[in-house]
Amino acid sequence: MEIQKVGGLIMKKKYNHEVKLVKLSEVRLNKYNPNVVPDEIMEQLTKRIEEEGFLQPVLLRNIAPEGEIKYEVIDGEHRFLVAKKLDYEEIPSIIVDKKLPEAMLATINMNKLRGEFDTLKLAEVIHTLHETYSIEELEDKLGYSSEEMAGMESLLKFDFNDLGNEGVKLDDEGTNNEEEEFKLILTSKQMKLVNDALELTGEEDNVSALITICLEYINNNGKQITKE
Repeated sequence: MEIQKVGGLIMKKKYNHEVKLVKLSEVRLNKYNPNVVPDEIMEQLTKRIEEEGFLQPVLLRNIAPEGEIKYEVIDGEHRFLVAKKLDYEEIPSIIVDKKLPEAMLATINMNKLRGEFDTLKLAEVIHTLHETYSIEELEDKLGYSSEEMAGMESLLKFDFNDLGNEGVKLDDEGTNNEEEEFKLILTSKQMKLVNDALELTGEEDNVSALITICLEYINNNGKQITKE
């Protein structure tokens, strides 16, 4: 298949996309975007764009001109709103030819395909970052509230490097039995997933169920740990 270079990007020629800077005054929002962003996330997005600039272009579609308006947002509504708030004149954009039904499908898919965090993987990443940044700096750079970071503290204290290949036993012999509280702030979708997983373990209580899930995850990723 023939390949072409567009604005410094290598793209398959069958995709007739245009990459360029577009004036904000030439763009309008669509009326069908179902994605709602909480105020605290918008504040974090504003801060990131203010500090780092635009790292992700807005996806636009060509429309019949209405005065100065030539384009409609397919994906990136909130980046567009932040750009207006920060008095940008132009934004980096990818422009595609899509009719309204195709654009509506694309808007939903773009939001749906972003996925969710793997909580344990996130804990490992946070643990690594905590070697460089303080809790306060992580709150600032990642946009977590102090309550959310407090919910991760027990994960931050856990040293994944201590899990040697020789295996670890989760017995209480010779250890400090002081109880610790573990909190997570989850979306309703994430909470349902957690509850379903806890139920599938067949354990009598959530603590035992959570331990079972964690053991299976860690053992499947190269660390041998037993309950004995």
